[in-house]
Amino acid sequence: MTDKLVKLAKKGNKEAFYKLIYHFQNDLYRIAKSRLYHEDDVCDAIQETIICAYQSINKLIKVSSFKSWLIKILINNCNKIYQENKTSTSLFTENELSTSYELDTNIEFLNLMNSLNIDERTICILYYQDGYSTKEISKILNMNHSTVRSKILRAKKKLEISLKEVL
Repeated sequence: MTDKLVKLAKKGNKEAFYKLIYHFQNDLYRIAKSRLYHEDDVCDAIQETIICAYQSINKLIKVSSFKSWLIKILINNCNKIYQENKTSTSLFTENELSTSYELDTNIEFLNLMNSLNIDERTICILYYQDGYSTKEISKILNMNHSTVRSKILRAKKKLEISLKEVL
């Protein structure tokens, strides 16, 4: 069904594009939240991603790659915002926790994710929650395949240590 919507969106069908964005909104939010500190920045990154994707959907060559193409745009926007706002030190503030999506209401999970660096958080979300392979993640993030695998292993070790401390 997604491929059909992408084809329609490429032909200029605004409703099809809206349905695609609606379908992937939680994925976009989760990934942006893993890379950015403030809710406003997350919203800005998603908004910029939607605008950019809408304006350049005709450049998408492989219809079946829409989601990974959209995520790549999002990560580039997140990186740009992150570079502009390097002053923050905590991934989540108490006020932001109360306004987060249902997926992000588990405080223990958030604390565990805070123990990871920005790349490790993003890779874990793409790998464990979104089901991307390490090869796909390496293409999305423009990283070496072995780097992605080692970051997953490093993140797992950090999470194990953090879990032992919690339990």
